[in-house]
Amino acid sequence: MKVADPKTTAGRAFVRSLNILLKFARLYGYDHSRTIEQLDVAWSELHTAVSAATDAGLLLGATGSQLLLDGVPLEGAPAEKQFAQLLSSAGLASVQFFPSITQEELARFAQAFPTGKAKPAQLAEQLKSALAGSSGVRINEVCFVATDARLKDASMAAQLAVATLGEDQDQFKQWLNDPQKLLEMIAAAQGSTSGGGDRPGGPGRAGAAPGRGPGAASGAAAGHQNEGCGLYVLANEAEPGGAERAFYSSSQLNELVGSGTNIEARPGFGAGIGTGGGSGSGRGARSFADASEEEIYGILSALTSIGQVGVGGNGGVAAAGVFHEQMSMLPGRARDMLKAALAELASHAPDAKPDQSVLVQLAEHLAIRFALERYEKGEIQVNAVRQMLDRMNQEIESLRKILGAHEDKMSDAGLVVDTHREILDRQFWAAVPESGKRTVLLSEEAWCIPPRNVQSYIGELIEQGNIADAISILQNYASCADNQESDARKKAAAGLSEMAELYAKVDPRLLGEALRHLGLRLSVEQDAELQGLVSAAFVRLSQEAATTRSYSAMEQALELISGVETQRPGIARNLRGKMGIEERVPEFVEEALRARQAAAGLTSVLKMMPQTAMEQLAARFNRCSLRNDAEQVANLAGDLGEEGLQCLRSTVRGGPVAEAVEMVGLLSKLDAQAMLIFLPARMKDFPRVAQDRVIRQISSAGAPGRCRILLELLDHLDPLVMPLAIDEIGVACDREAIGRLLTIADGDLPQGGASYLRVKAVEALGRIHAPEAIAALKRIVESKKIFGWTEPQELRIAALQALEKLDPAWAVAFLPKSGMDKADLALAPLDLAPNCKFVRQRRHTRVRLAKPVTAVSTNLKEACRLEIKTASLTGGVATISRHLAPGTPVTLRFQIGLRNLQATALMRDYRAQDMAFEIVDMSLDERSKLRRLLADNLGSSGGSSENETISSSSEIPVPAGSRTR
Repeated sequence: MKVADPKTTAGRAFVRSLNILLKFARLYGYDHSRTIEQLDVAWSELHTAVSAATDAGLLLGATGSQLLLDGVPLEGAPAEKQFAQLLSSAGLASVQFFPSITQEELARFAQAFPTGKAKPAQLAEQLKSALAGSSGVRINEVCFVATDARLKDASMAAQLAVATLGEDQDQFKQWLNDPQKLLEMIAAAQGSTSGGGDRPGGPGRAGAAPGRGPGAASGAAAGHQNEGCGLYVLANEAEPGGAERAFYSSSQLNELVGSGTNIEARPGFGAGIGTGGGSGSGRGARSFADASEEEIYGILSALTSIGQVGVGGNGGVAAAGVFHEQMSMLPGRARDMLKAALAELASHAPDAKPDQSVLVQLAEHLAIRFALERYEKGEIQVNAVRQMLDRMNQEIESLRKILGAHEDKMSDAGLVVDTHREILDRQFWAAVPESGKRTVLLSEEAWCIPPRNVQSYIGELIEQGNIADAISILQNYASCADNQESDARKKAAAGLSEMAELYAKVDPRLLGEALRHLGLRLSVEQDAELQGLVSAAFVRLSQEAATTRSYSAMEQALELISGVETQRPGIARNLRGKMGIEERVPEFVEEALRARQAAAGLTSVLKMMPQTAMEQLAARFNRCSLRNDAEQVANLAGDLGEEGLQCLRSTVRGGPVAEAVEMVGLLSKLDAQAMLIFLPARMKDFPRVAQDRVIRQISSAGAPGRCRILLELLDHLDPLVMPLAIDEIGVACDREAIGRLLTIADGDLPQGGASYLRVKAVEALGRIHAPEAIAALKRIVESKKIFGWTEPQELRIAALQALEKLDPAWAVAFLPKSGMDKADLALAPLDLAPNCKFVRQRRHTRVRLAKPVTAVSTNLKEACRLEIKTASLTGGVATISRHLAPGTPVTLRFQIGLRNLQATALMRDYRAQDMAFEIVDMSLDERSKLRRLLADNLGSSGGSSENETISSSSEIPVPAGSRTR
């Protein structure tokens, strides 16, 4: 069982306590007892952490929202992430707590954090000011992150006098992490093995490029060159054979000699390093392609063994022995290649500090050079290169597991780390010449190239303006989806999925071509895994087409999925829901409305999914407040042709009520005859709220034949919806309705209708301006009985208001003997503008009341109180005491001084904190009371009787499925 590091445990506890301390300070201030108590807790945990640490103390770093403790990512809660973001935004990379820190310095550090809102720059300045002169806390601008937690405590030996390689394990680690030192060790091992070299040769000079003469030098000549290395023993050792051998660089020899240690060289055991331009005639480094795979695997295996020793707990003597043994087991040509690769690696960064990953870099460099040279010589193809790299990657993987703790920690912390295979592929691709890259990407083996490498190359072509080559390469890569080899199809499908954005960026038409290859595979692919990859790529490319508005590619995708549906309906249904085209139809429609024209190809895409398109278009049509927008949506729906209309008809004829209601408005605009055939038979079965919604939809659609539809529906409506229907018949101004309206005005009411319908019919006749109605209206106004008038006063007022439009001279002459005054006629129905830009218009003058009128519901289980601020003869706006769903019928009792009046209303839409209501039934005597109230307020408030217009956005649609209370 792994034992937790006490320093790490205490450090994590301190970070949590510090966060709590800062939170308490923000809530209570620094003088509060809870804050002071938490400061003591934080100090105790910090003291424990730095006591368990080395002289470096505790390093708390931050990068973005990630806290790091001594360079290792710290898993934390949202509070820790916010703390990290605060430090990062203030430009503070890390905070160093030294063992010498005092509690007073910790308090100064905490108090530097603001308790209120402050800019990050202010925090940095406050911390610097508060910690001025402090020796226990330091603010750093650079955060040093440990590459491997196993090596963080490794240090150089303090006494070089006794720190021979055989006594210090850490020294051996550092030699393994330094390319120059590794070169010295390999040369020394080669020299000791050869016993003085195959033949005499001048010692090589340390340099940047591999030399041609890395041969062995003789005797004490070794070690006298810069950074040479030879076999030396302590002076008191008797014979070379009985002495313990150790290898030293010249810099180490100088330090040992300076410390008084007596060192002497033993002739015959030296070794020069031919990493410069050495003139010795030893074996030169050969081409990597001349080596065999077995030799490369042998080198990789040797590096793994050396790495195992480097991180083990054995002393330097055993480590040096293993190193010499591994080097001696390698053939001379393999050692030469290893030295040449290491020298080339060192030349790339001659001044770099020792790095724990040098052995891994060396192994990767050998693998890539070997594969590249064999590829360039034509000995292997691209797909074989990938297989070779996979095999060598397995060998290198063991070395990575030994040395790669840092990557494991990054992965555990949730940070994305490229796989080693991806890194190896990328490095190989970077080493391939430009001409070779183009040749491969235009060949049938383009699928072998990792998508990231393809993207990089295409990006370079685009920067150079070579779009034609970029298109050719992407077309060729897409064609790999039809390759006969299953592995090729897998790689191609995965690559297409990853490069979807690139295809859309270079040329949107490429998306359609790639979709065609994938769509054809969907119908014939038998392998389950392959089918999943192809499906994922098809979906991803379809989504990209929808995102980039590539309508031609979307049409291609929908055609292909329709073809798949005939053979594999289950797969097609699953993919259709994931493609992201249908769910974006509302966005497409909105963009077309803003642009005032449909984008090229949009209509064709909508035709491919008529049901979805019509549902979305109908919903958008119902939300239109402007007539031009409604006309544009209707035109777009009409462009879908007979298939789209058939979807509307079938839904209205037999679809669910909620769906049918939403389709009514658009169908009445496009095919009024179908409405006359299908809707009346269903209307009587619709609930009241659905009927109300239907009438409003038909009216807002503004279809020329809407009057006939409303007349056909009138006898099938709920009594509370009939007044709205008659009102809308009058707004349609169709003379076809005159006969039915005269019948209702004379008292022949539909079944269930109340006298309120007669008033509505008279108002509708006035709006239609029908001369045929003059006689009937005069009869209503003039009819008398023995005591008073025959007809109710409210009906007579409505008839006289209509006659003011039809026969104004007669109306003026009759007014003095009518028993009415001008105040009674003040609130006449408004004339409607023929070319109004809004889909709905105000029908009656709205009056702002001088004093709000209170109304109370009497039909609900829980009473609702309304404060009415503005009102008209047909409704008003009120502040309500509780929420009521739009469409709820409410019986209201108005409290007007000592008088009350009653009316039935339907709740409409919300407007900020208020809610509108529409009166749908009331006795004519009650309406007269309401008229008098409004007339009185109109005179005192200066209310307008202008022909004002309103948008339907103030009338939120009532869902057909809503229930009333």
